[in-house]
Amino acid sequence: MKKIFITVILLFNFIVYADYTTPNTSVSWNLNDLVTNSGGTVTFSSGIYFINSNLTIAQSDTLKILSNATIKIALDVIFLVNGTFIVNPQDSVKLTSIDTTQKFKELRLDGAGVNCSFNKLIFEYSYNGFRLLNVSPVFTNCTFRYNCNGNPSTTVPALNLFTCSPIIQNCLFYRNHRAAIAGGSNIPNAPKILYSQFIENDLLNGNVPQINLGQSGSGTTIVRGCTIIGSAIQSGGIASLPIGTLNIIIENNVIKKNRYGITLTNANTNAIIRNNIIDSNNIQGLPNLGGSGININGNSTLIALVSKNSIRGNLWGITIQGTAKPVFGNLAINDTNYIGLNYIWGNGNSGRIYDLYNNTPDSIKAENNFWGTGLLDSIEAHIFHKPDSTTLGFVDYLPIFIPVGIQEITNEFPVEFKLYDAYPNPFNPQTNIKFSITQKGFTSLKIYDITGKEAAVLINDELNQGTYSFKYNASELASGIYFYKLQQGSFSV
Repeated sequence: MKKIFITVILLFNFIVYADYTTPNTSVSWNLNDLVTNSGGTVTFSSGIYFINSNLTIAQSDTLKILSNATIKIALDVIFLVNGTFIVNPQDSVKLTSIDTTQKFKELRLDGAGVNCSFNKLIFEYSYNGFRLLNVSPVFTNCTFRYNCNGNPSTTVPALNLFTCSPIIQNCLFYRNHRAAIAGGSNIPNAPKILYSQFIENDLLNGNVPQINLGQSGSGTTIVRGCTIIGSAIQSGGIASLPIGTLNIIIENNVIKKNRYGITLTNANTNAIIRNNIIDSNNIQGLPNLGGSGININGNSTLIALVSKNSIRGNLWGITIQGTAKPVFGNLAINDTNYIGLNYIWGNGNSGRIYDLYNNTPDSIKAENNFWGTGLLDSIEAHIFHKPDSTTLGFVDYLPIFIPVGIQEITNEFPVEFKLYDAYPNPFNPQTNIKFSITQKGFTSLKIYDITGKEAAVLINDELNQGTYSFKYNASELASGIYFYKLQQGSFSV
């Protein structure tokens, strides 16, 4: 008997792309030049550019993308720039993964050219994020979203800083899975983070803030004009844990619905915190684990000057720990950073108001602030310090500041929705308008002329249940007869 053995050979067609580095001869290329010269590392199909293997822009070379483009990068690929990279399209350049479930590794600028800049870049679905090493580019109108999913490290942010001082302006950081921006505690970074939005980052709910800062070295870190709104219950707003010196200015920001608003920790910090709205940072709901509008924890080398902020609706308004001695107002010093003028009210947990908790053995200066009321007994009840525990330091909150405008005048809960007579009336140019609301809600108080035309909006905000007085200066109105109207939901008078 004869046997015939049949051998079947299966042939698989697949392409292996070699890594590519530009020639390092001072070329200035665009994406089409990379398609022509990279031997398949960069390809173009159906209107989309593909980076199929590791791509390096060499030290003397420049890559410019000046027109709209979509660039898709393969799994685990590293896009490394040792030279200069400029993005400035009419509408946008999107840098993303070929398959959003199999992410490219990272875009890394490593000692790159000093003129790197990115305008209207959309950066998404990377594993390690956008990494800056020893380079300080400018980012304007950029979007960083959906980055770092699947990365087990809680310290990997969408934009990762290492010895750099980038300018980040008018950018959006949206639903990244870890922090939005971060640098190592002991690494000197001094970013300028300006007029940008940080919305619902830390989707994986790690114990990290949306902006996570270390030391600044000899530079100054600035966070100015930003909106920072959270959703994950462990995600904070802004935090620092420097090993080394941190010089920082945090001003004109809106920080809402995070686990905490601002936390400064460790020594050797010089901070100015002013003109921020720090509101409802209570998303975790556990006062033993967080919820401070501002938390300052360190020793006497942690210097923080806090003025002109609105701090309300947090589990704790301000908490001070260790032996830190921040200043919330000291009128003996002729410097606007010592002026106080903070609005600190409506913060609390477990049925009690905690506008300021001095958990240190030292006295704290907090002069010339508004505590939501002009009643000194009520202010005293809202501050936890030496009268509450002999182991704690005293809070010097006198004199208080009484603003022209709205103030809560009693801590009793009214049972009637009521608008009182203005006093004095007639008046020139100031009068006081008193009203009571029986529940928390969006409240408006408006002035109308005799024809029914709206002449002024005095209040248009959410207020807690209470009785209020508004000191109204009508010097901008002509003499005559006016009406005032209070409205909250279906109630109107």
